[in-house]
Amino acid sequence: MSTLRPLWHVLQLAAILLNSSFPVASQPQSPDAAAEAEYTQGVSFQQRGDLPKARDAYLAALKLSPRRLDALSNLGLVYGQMGQYELAVGSFQKALAIDPKQPVVHFNLGLTYLQMQQFEKARGELDAVLTVQPENVMARHLLGLADLKLGRMSEGIAELEQVRQAQPRDIETACTLASAYIKTKRLKSAGELVESTLAASDTAEAHFISGSYYLATGNPRESLQHLQRAHELNSDLPELESTLADAYALSGNQDLAAQMFEKELRANPLGYTANAFLGWLYLEAHDLDKASTYLARARQIHPDDPDLLFQFARLARLQDKQKDAAELLERVVSAKPNYVPAHVLLAQVYMKLKRLEDASRERSIVKQLNAEEQSRQPASQER
Repeated sequence: MSTLRPLWHVLQLAAILLNSSFPVASQPQSPDAAAEAEYTQGVSFQQRGDLPKARDAYLAALKLSPRRLDALSNLGLVYGQMGQYELAVGSFQKALAIDPKQPVVHFNLGLTYLQMQQFEKARGELDAVLTVQPENVMARHLLGLADLKLGRMSEGIAELEQVRQAQPRDIETACTLASAYIKTKRLKSAGELVESTLAASDTAEAHFISGSYYLATGNPRESLQHLQRAHELNSDLPELESTLADAYALSGNQDLAAQMFEKELRANPLGYTANAFLGWLYLEAHDLDKASTYLARARQIHPDDPDLLFQFARLARLQDKQKDAAELLERVVSAKPNYVPAHVLLAQVYMKLKRLEDASRERSIVKQLNAEEQSRQPASQER
C-alpha cells in the first residue's frame, strides 16, 4: 500500500489561489486599449470557469500586444486547467524569455511540471521562486511534494515541516506530511499529526490519512472507521479503495476485501496489492488456477518480493512441484532470514525431497527463531 498523498487536490487549490497570491509585475509599455479590453475579458471568463473563452480572449490580447506577461501567464494557467500542458509550458517559457526574473511565472511553470509528473523540472522552477521569495509557503509545499515524488523523502519532509511551522492548522500540509511520515515508518510523528490536527477535520483526505496511519500501526478496526468515512465523503480518492480493502482483509472480512480488490482491478488490472491478495485468497481456497493467475500478475510488477515468492512456493508445493518450491523458499529465507513460516515450509519441502540433513537444519533454525522471539516478549510487555 502506498500512503503517499496524491498531488491533484493540492494542485487544484494552488491554481485557484494563484491569481490573487502572485500578481504579475506591471508592464514596461502601455498596452493598447483593445489588448487591455481583451485581457480584462479573459480574466472575467477565467474567474467564471469558462476556459475556452478565456483562452481566446488572452490569445486576442497577445495578438495585439505579444509581450504582455500577465496575458502569457494567465494563458498558461488556462491551458494547464484544460489539460493542455505542453501549450501551458510554451506560454510560460515565452513569458520567461521576456523577463526571466518573474517568480509568478516560475511558480506557474513548476506547477505545470508537477501536473505533467516531470518532478525534476518542477523542482528547478520552484527553487527559482524560493530564491527570491523564501517566504512563499505554497511554493515550498509544492517543492516538498516534488521531492517526495522523486523519492527524496528526507528533503521533502524537511520542506513540509517548514510549511507546517508557518501554517500549523493547514489540513493540506498535515495530510501530506503525515502521509510521508507513514511511508517512511515515522509512525510516532504521523500519530502526533493525526491526533493534533487531522482528528478534528471531517474531510475525505483527513480520514484517509488517519485510516492509513491506524492501518500501519496494526489497528484495522480504527482504520476501518476512518476509511469508511473517507469513502462516504469521496469514493474517488486515489488509493482509497485498495487501502480500505487492506483494512477489511486485516480485520478478517475477506469477502469484502476481495470485492474491493476486484473492483480496483477493473480500473487498474496491474494493481500489485490487489493481485497479490487475491492470489493468496484463492490459494487459501485451493483454487490453484485462479491463484496462479493473480500471483503471476503480481510477480510481473514486483518479481523479487519475498512475501510474494513465499506464496508461489506454497502454490508449487500444492502442485507437487517440490524442487520449484525449494528453490523459491531458499530465495525467500536468503532475503528474509528471520521469516519463520518460510523456514517451516522449507523443512517440510526438504523432507518431501528426502533431503533430511537440510530439513533438520531448517527445523533447528525455526526452533532458534522461536526461542529468540519468546525471549523478547517479556521486555516488550514491560514497555
